[in-house]
Amino acid sequence: MLIDWTTVIFQLINFLILIVLLKRFLYGPIIRAMDERERTIAARLAEASRAEQEAQEHARVLAAEQKEFADRRAVLHDEAQQELDRWKDQSLDRLKEEVAAKQQSWQQTLDEEQETFRKKLKVVIGQQVFSVSRKVLADLADNRLERRLLEVFLEKISREAEGFSGDQGSVTIRSGFPLVDEEKKRLDEGLDKIFPGHGALDFQEDPALGFGLRLLTGDRQWEWNLSRYLDDMEEDIIQTLRRSP
Repeated sequence: MLIDWTTVIFQLINFLILIVLLKRFLYGPIIRAMDERERTIAARLAEASRAEQEAQEHARVLAAEQKEFADRRAVLHDEAQQELDRWKDQSLDRLKEEVAAKQQSWQQTLDEEQETFRKKLKVVIGQQVFSVSRKVLADLADNRLERRLLEVFLEKISREAEGFSGDQGSVTIRSGFPLVDEEKKRLDEGLDKIFPGHGALDFQEDPALGFGLRLLTGDRQWEWNLSRYLDDMEEDIIQTLRRSP
């Protein structure tokens, strides 16, 4: 505890004065001193009360500020939580949309790949069918097929030779297989109907034609062979398969 030397000295002086005054005036000075003391104490009490009120007011203001800060913090927390929830919802929605878009793109790509594979498979199957067909027809080729080939060949020339006189010298007939006399005679008779008065027939064998015939006269040429026929048919069917769903 600190000693207030001023107060101590003041009390000592008062005490000495009191002794002197008591000696001289006795009660009068005592009463005046007591009144003065009461006024001093009252002033100090008033000052203390005022300080207490100020402290209470300051405490009230501080409490109000603390409450306002707490309320504001709660509001900010709620706003932040709401913003976070909105962000989570929006992010989740975007993620769902991205996943759905990727899934749709993947499905579309898969469908396209499956469709491409299906078309390629159809083409391959078609090619294999025609490859087998060629082999089977080549293996089964006999006189009946050869006679039918002659008829088809003559029909083709008859359809396409309109306006052509056929009197332009010799006629060359090339075949991919040996022609017997009966077949040569059939061709000669058939061409007489198409090109009356045509020149002599020159029969030649050309294995490159396969199961087919070629006629050359002047600057014209007619040809029919199984390989080309199947090629054309194969191309038509493959194009149809490629366009089909």
